[in-house]
This record gives sequence, structure tokens and C-alpha cells, in this order.
Amino acid sequence: MDDLEELVKEISRFEAIIADWEESQRGVAVGLKRAIETLHKEALTRLIKSVKQESMPALKNAVADKVVYGVLLYHELVKPPQPSLEQRLKAAIEEVRPNLKNHHGDVELVSIKLPDTVEIRLMGTCRNCPTSHLTLSQGIEQAIQTYCPEIKHVMAVK
Repeated sequence: MDDLEELVKEISRFEAIIADWEESQRGVAVGLKRAIETLHKEALTRLIKSVKQESMPALKNAVADKVVYGVLLYHELVKPPQPSLEQRLKAAIEEVRPNLKNHHGDVELVSIKLPDTVEIRLMGTCRNCPTSHLTLSQGIEQAIQTYCPEIKHVMAVK
């Protein structure tokens, strides 16, 4: 791991040096970098195809290594990790939470009922507010459906 950290530092040093160069000089360095990256991407693509044919478990094992994964991700040869449904729901709730807190309220994720329903609990002043149905439909539901389009029903529970 120490070697990897040194490589990253070395790359950063080169980037800092190149940043001070004139644009025409930087263009040569950037062109060289792009050509090397294109060559590496093609080599990695061929390697992946070959390993995939021989041993899918070996390929999965290799991609599990964070350095290998990072390089393949850089070359767009693997998909970036997608946040889970729960992570996206929490992000949606965090988006509306400041507005609720301004009115001394809050919201809590109670449960996820697959395939398309979420239960939430309104808390604080939101719990007994006469306009809580608007808070639910126009604030919380919209945020949840923006982050999680697969969720069709947002149910408030006590």
C-alpha cells in the first residue's frame, strides 16, 4: 500500500509541475497522457474479455480490489456503485428536514415495504399540524419520488 500512496503523490507532483507550464507545453503532456490512457483502456478491455471467458470468479475477485476497481472505474470499464434504496431515501429525507425543523417538526423513515411503498413518521409539530397532509404530499413525497422513482406510495404512520 505504501507504493500506491507514493505513486499517487508522484502523479500529484507531476500535475502540479505541468500546471505551471505554458499552454502549448501542457497540450503536449495532456496529449501524451490521453494516448497512454487510451492504450491502457484497450489493454484492460482485452484483458477483461479474456479473463471473463476463463474465470468469472477470478474477475470478480480482481475487481473487488479497490485499486483495480478504481483504475477500471477511471477508464469507465465498470459501473460506479449505486446508492441503495435506503441511502437514497435517507438523502431525500435530509433534503426536506431543514424546512421541517424550521417549523419545529421532523420526519423519520419507519419502514420500506417493497416493491413500492415507504412508511414515514411525522414528528414534532408536523405530527398534529392541520397542513401535515400538504407537508407529506408536496414536500416529503416529492423528495422521495425524486430520489427514488420506484417508490409509488408514501404512507404516514403514527
